Amino acid sequence: MSFSTLNEWLQFQQGINPKEIDLSLDRVKTVFERLQINIPEKNVFLIGGTNGKGTTTSILEQLFYKNGYKTGAFTSPHLTQYNERVRINLNHSSDKDWISAFEIIETVRGDTPLTYFEFSTLAAFQMLSNCDCEAWFIEVGLGGRLDATNIIESSVSLLTSIAMDHEDWLGDSIDKIAREKVGIAKMNTPLIFGDVAAIDEIEKGCLEKGAELRRKENDFKSFVDQNHFFFKGLSQSINDIVIPQSWGDGEIDNLTTALAAMEANEEFFPSHDLLQEVLNEFILPGRFEILDLTHRWILDVAHNPAAAQNLRQRIDRSNFNPGYSMIFSMMKDKQIELYLNAFKDLVHTWIICEMKTERSFKLKKIEKKMRKMGIENIYCATTPLDAINIIEKNVSISNNVIVSGSFELVGPIREFLLNSQGRI
Repeated sequence: MSFSTLNEWLQFQQGINPKEIDLSLDRVKTVFERLQINIPEKNVFLIGGTNGKGTTTSILEQLFYKNGYKTGAFTSPHLTQYNERVRINLNHSSDKDWISAFEIIETVRGDTPLTYFEFSTLAAFQMLSNCDCEAWFIEVGLGGRLDATNIIESSVSLLTSIAMDHEDWLGDSIDKIAREKVGIAKMNTPLIFGDVAAIDEIEKGCLEKGAELRRKENDFKSFVDQNHFFFKGLSQSINDIVIPQSWGDGEIDNLTTALAAMEANEEFFPSHDLLQEVLNEFILPGRFEILDLTHRWILDVAHNPAAAQNLRQRIDRSNFNPGYSMIFSMMKDKQIELYLNAFKDLVHTWIICEMKTERSFKLKKIEKKMRKMGIENIYCATTPLDAINIIEKNVSISNNVIVSGSFELVGPIREFLLNSQGRI
């Protein structure tokens, strides 16, 4: 099977396995073993956790790149274009690269019913191998133990945080979720745990795998004094780094976890000047991304209660002028009420919509839940772009517009806003 465009390949992949999410390593391992993928012996980071994976991945990737390594990163989902999922030396991959990798996988797949994400993961590994990347940064998709990314042997595994999310697949308690996520631990390999939740499960998982657990507050720690960051690990430390005023505790923890992982990797540890240079330039699309247009747009892909609390913290620390509206939607497996509690006292005008996916909450369901919470002043839009129209027709609604709740909400709105400015 061969197709000439990336979109044709992606449509084809969506029909191979009838399940959108089918957690198992059997299929992807079967195909992986038929491929000729060369993984570096060192500098392979497998990054899991509930929140903060993208930020942690990007910090590591930029530090290695700035230090002269050829870097390759795989993250998911994408905001606007599928090509975002793989970066080589910080640049998005091309259609041609993806098509070439897909063709290789299809020649060896046989009748193995790979899922859309499994196809993507294998293609990413193939591309990083083809490009002879010296440092790999692989973001875990869902959970850990049975996620397709977990087939590779990492030099260091990271767990950024443990919080409630994806309960339908990972379990309905912090301990159950931790049990799945610690499944990325590898024998005789460091696992960096950047949280303090469910520590008994994390310790048990590392013991079963024979992994070396390095814990926040025990084996590494950090503190911040007036936006100046200090880190102390087992053998490395770094002091007096100026961090963005708008960072929440989550971003500070992500930086701490990334530095602990670099220490454990024993390849190189950043100098003060290198780390400061990376943080001075650090921007991650869709993570507290600010677009100053007719309104100040605050774009953030936070999609669970813990991420919502961190987003609220970032807003509070930014000292924006008052007046907030919010464009909001969410997947139907999420805890809407707990999420919205973070913004209930801040936002005075709400614009809700459905997203272009079967997994989206229906509009009436969102509205019903919000009104039950005592939230009023709700505008209903059919799509994310209709939500923008409501904002633009009511210029006096607010100074600031928060867009949050899902990648599939932030992505289309971000694309529209940037296109309107001729920026993409």
